[in-house]
Amino acid sequence: MNVKSRWREITLFLAIAAGIFCACYCVLSMANNYYVARYNLDIYTQDLQGWDACRQTEPGYYRANAEVVNSCLKNLGAARENFWVNLPTGQLVGLFVLAGLGGAAGGYLSTWAAAWFGGSVIGKLIRRLGL
Repeated sequence: MNVKSRWREITLFLAIAAGIFCACYCVLSMANNYYVARYNLDIYTQDLQGWDACRQTEPGYYRANAEVVNSCLKNLGAARENFWVNLPTGQLVGLFVLAGLGGAAGGYLSTWAAAWFGGSVIGKLIRRLGL
């Protein structure tokens, strides 16, 4: 009985650790996507502001680079239509919470499932080798 109790304690510790790891991974992955979307929006906005300043000070250079300006406008439009940029703050926080809870539950349950499956497979293997 002591071995079984120790096995459950170890599995519980590993399940909690895996749950915490998965929750952190999910939240950090989502935060990275949000940060990249915001960063791209800021970069393209600054780029467009620079071209607007160029249009006012050097109109000839601005007209010569019309293709680059159009590309900048297209990139800015794509950055403004990004899912992460358009998400309201309340929904964004809700998604982070759901990702954390889902990751924690997934990590916890997958560790218990792996321990149960691994334990049953190893137990059957030992029984077959013993017979």
